[in-house]
Amino acid sequence: MKRKLLSYSIDFTSKFPLFLMLFLVCGYAYSQEVSYKTDKDSIQIGEQIEYEIKVNEVTNEDLVVFPKDQTFVPLEMVEAYKIDTLNPQAKTFTLTKLYKLTQFDSGTYSVPPQLVKINDKAFYTDTLKVRVNDVVLDTANQKLYPIKPSIGVNKPFAVPSWFWWTLAIIAILAVIAFLIFKLKKKRDEARRRIPPYEQAMLSLKELDKSSTLENRNFKDYITELTYISRRYLEEKLEIRALEYTTSELISELKFKKEKKKLALKEDMIAEYEKILKRADLAKFANIKPDLLTLKSNRKQIEKFLKHVQSAIPQITEEEKKKDEAFQKTLAKKRKKQKWIVGVILGLVLIFVTATAVVATKGFEYVKDNILGNPSKELLEGDWITSDYGVPPVSMTTPEVLVRGEFELPESISENVKAKETYGFGTLYQSLYVKLNQVRFKDAQDIDLNAIVDGIYNNLEERGAYNIITKAEEFETLGGVKGKKVFGSFSIENPITKKDIKKEYQIVNFGRGGFQQIVIFHDADDEYGEKIANRILNAVEFKTIEQ
Repeated sequence: MKRKLLSYSIDFTSKFPLFLMLFLVCGYAYSQEVSYKTDKDSIQIGEQIEYEIKVNEVTNEDLVVFPKDQTFVPLEMVEAYKIDTLNPQAKTFTLTKLYKLTQFDSGTYSVPPQLVKINDKAFYTDTLKVRVNDVVLDTANQKLYPIKPSIGVNKPFAVPSWFWWTLAIIAILAVIAFLIFKLKKKRDEARRRIPPYEQAMLSLKELDKSSTLENRNFKDYITELTYISRRYLEEKLEIRALEYTTSELISELKFKKEKKKLALKEDMIAEYEKILKRADLAKFANIKPDLLTLKSNRKQIEKFLKHVQSAIPQITEEEKKKDEAFQKTLAKKRKKQKWIVGVILGLVLIFVTATAVVATKGFEYVKDNILGNPSKELLEGDWITSDYGVPPVSMTTPEVLVRGEFELPESISENVKAKETYGFGTLYQSLYVKLNQVRFKDAQDIDLNAIVDGIYNNLEERGAYNIITKAEEFETLGGVKGKKVFGSFSIENPITKKDIKKEYQIVNFGRGGFQQIVIFHDADDEYGEKIANRILNAVEFKTIEQ
């Protein structure tokens, strides 16, 4: 069916005086015509109108400006298409601009004239009237449904700034811990290097091989000689020999001799003191010793070092064993410290990461995807379709329904031919599904409304309270009609004595007997609700032949 187009136009060539003025001022020009058309003047709420403006007899020298932005108020501009040029190679051509307009409130609206500028001259279209009609609802024949519940939308993942600050602090702590352990490692390696005495003898030999004496650098020679002895005393005796003055160092050696920590001879200390003072004079008073004296000092330093080495109390075998055991214990302790620091940093990182995920995605996301959610696992697992009872009722469930027993009131037991029940779970678990079937000896009319009234009393008898009951018609995909009762209740956990909030759906059928499907799940469990709906949507009644 072709759409009816409403066309309006304004012919400016009829205005002869204006045309003559333009001709006199500007010289020869073509006469332009601005027109517009729409595809309809009556729409439903939210429907779109095509509003087209056309300018004829345009040349390459003409500047044409079409309406833009929201100039079609009270209608809303949905979209403005690009300008379409018809036959642009000709001397004159046509420009077309298409707009899509709409309105979401019913009523009659007038779109004001739209301004089109051609070479800084204004042209206007006519006013457009549009009727926006209400959507008519057929409440008599069309079934009304309850308002759908709101659907939760997961927040987009965004790492907060405090997470990065915490991560930076953890990284700094890790670097500090690494540097501390590295420093300790260096100290351990220093202790395992060449012993002080061997190092001192090696340094003396290297000094002998040097050309210091040959080059007459007596000051440097005696300075290096005393430095070797001081470094040996600092490392071997663990004193600040390199920092002490001569008098302080000699006082320290005499103190150790008095405390019987060193078996030094007085003459050896006196000779060493003379060498130190001679070095001080060379460094600070610029008094150079002679060559023979330096060679004598060299022998005396070596003799002094040997004397100190022999004056140190020797470590017994038992002490060596204790020292080895101590070093092993110390190594284990440091290794343990490394593990403790690493574990602490790891736990802090895990805590910060988990906190960031909970803050951005919510605890439910963490519980479902990390800690695990039994209802989600049931929903996303393999489902089983099976037939239960006679005549068969086909049900698709996350677990196989297991046959059980149930009692009926004595008032109806006499007319019962057979009864069957199948289910899994319990009333106190996260999901409870049950199928009850009763066949009668004599045909009976099942009053489903009366059964609905009895469900409330049945829930109370089972210990439920704060019961909310709603009822509506239900129909399977195969067209079997029933009565659905749904709502919520609370029940006390027999172990924890705390309230458990439950939601339930109970569907009753009277197809050749009585059939009842019962589904309980935890309140506010979106996966439990999805499981219940999926089970009910797949219920199918079959004949014995099928």
